[in-house]
Order: sequence, then structure tokens, then C-alpha cells
Amino acid sequence: MTDETIIALRNYDYLVRTYGLDDVELAWDSDTIVRGDGGYDIGLLTERGFTPATR
Repeated sequence: MTDETIIALRNYDYLVRTYGLDDVELAWDSDTIVRGDGGYDIGLLTERGFTPATR
């Protein structure tokens, strides 16, 4: 597994464990991570430091 994949999985895991599956969604059609009333570019999942899990 690549480092980028591991970082993305750790970030996604953190979001789901912290906010729950009902509040985190991957919107593939818009390349967005939807959380609550907002969202983030899906590419942020691969960024070290996006969540505390990858700091």
C-alpha cells in the first residue's frame, strides 16, 4: 500500500470515528467529503495533517 493510501485511510477513519457514518459522506460526483452542513475537497484525505490521525 502506498503512503498516500495509508494517509487517506487514516484521515477517513478519523472522520468516521469522530463524527459518525451519518455525518461523513464521500460525494464522488463532486469530489467532496461532506460533513454536516459543509464539505472539503476529497483530495485533502491524502494530506498529512488533515486530521489529528496523520499529524
